[in-house]
Amino acid sequence: MIAAIADMSPPITTAAPAQRPLHLLLRSSWQTVNIGDIGHSPGVLTLLEKNFPDAIITLWPDLLDRGVRPMLQRRFPRLHIADGIIDPATGLPTTPALANAIAEADLLIHGSGPGIVALPHLEAWTRLTHGKPYGIYAITIDPLGAGPAHQAIPNEGDTIARQRALVAQLPPTHLAARERRVLESASFVFCRDTLTLDYLRAQNLRQPRLDFAPDGAFAIDLRDDTAAATFLRNHDLHDREFICVIPRLRFTPYHETHDTRPTPRDEGRALVSARHREADMEKLRALITRWVRATGLRVLVCSEMTYQVELGRDLIRQNLPEDVRDKVVWRPGYWLPDEACSTYARAHTVVSLDNHSPIFALAVGTPTIFVRQPSDTTKGQMWTDVGLGDWYFEITDTATTGHAIADRLLAIHHDRPAALARVKTIMSHVRTAQARSIATIKQTLPVSEKFERVQKPRLCAATTT
Repeated sequence: MIAAIADMSPPITTAAPAQRPLHLLLRSSWQTVNIGDIGHSPGVLTLLEKNFPDAIITLWPDLLDRGVRPMLQRRFPRLHIADGIIDPATGLPTTPALANAIAEADLLIHGSGPGIVALPHLEAWTRLTHGKPYGIYAITIDPLGAGPAHQAIPNEGDTIARQRALVAQLPPTHLAARERRVLESASFVFCRDTLTLDYLRAQNLRQPRLDFAPDGAFAIDLRDDTAAATFLRNHDLHDREFICVIPRLRFTPYHETHDTRPTPRDEGRALVSARHREADMEKLRALITRWVRATGLRVLVCSEMTYQVELGRDLIRQNLPEDVRDKVVWRPGYWLPDEACSTYARAHTVVSLDNHSPIFALAVGTPTIFVRQPSDTTKGQMWTDVGLGDWYFEITDTATTGHAIADRLLAIHHDRPAALARVKTIMSHVRTAQARSIATIKQTLPVSEKFERVQKPRLCAATTT
């Protein structure tokens, strides 16, 4: 039982130590069933570590299970972690670590995600700290969405081009008042795709520091070379002589992942996934078949989310022609971003229906092909934004066949130097945008310096009984 102990005394004014280091609090780490959601945090942490080397950096996570906590601690040994939530009953932090982090931090940064994931916590931060600054870094706001939980028939989405046209028709009052208030009160707002950026601008958002910044995972530098090398050696996969293929359903079956009762929306989404599953997987099987027969090289079928492990076995490898199947390795079990990055760094190319494996691939210097499904939100715009070019496909386009994707893959194979040069160009654009975003964040720091000279709130932490 958690009991919140309220301290109603007023904040105490204390003299701050001279030259107190800047303290940054990152609100991130939304879930661990997706290596992409895991990868947001180490990416942004890397940017903060490199650009604010003397700062104290604290992570305020949702979840760090499945081995994520020790992975982060290995890479960021100076990282502080403040577990806990804001108690909805009291409005106060539930742990001393979180209470101290909120009291001591100079700037709160909301990390990459599919929206303002921690919106209530940004509101609580403002209330608890009497207005210390916060910013929002590299998010998508999908104004089309998939509907509320009670809606049985989900919005199946569309191509990015058609979604952009639909968003452009929305009235300037479309943005919800609560979201508008949080966005306008932020010291900066960075969108990871220009569809979100253009939408917010069309909503007449009063936010002078509104700009584009790539998904935080683009800055990831995690590695587990030992685990990757061991697996690849045990399965006869040699450097640059295998591709990685990542399958995906139209909608993630979160009710199965978390073993919860499905909502009407879950059930509707499952029907949509079932309707398109075979056609989508057939395109990947056709790609694999052509690749193996044309090159004699191998394939590693792997996952970005937990449910994709079995999907890769049951609908990809097991349904391949026998002569092709012998060249295809299925990776059993879920993995973490460090081993995935080390594996992608050794791969020839990464072909994925999910978004963050291509991000990891580019970050480690490997060519990638992304095949977007229409249900995968408006964040798909980010691939045009970073310059992926003809390595990007919309799966619903009639021209997007397995053979067409294979043509692009074989073009990478036949002129690998050109493909590697393109990867460098893409990442150069990414780093330029990252540098611009960091410069903007630094502009907010003089505002936060005043909190070294004024009172810090004494926050109530919960105790466990």
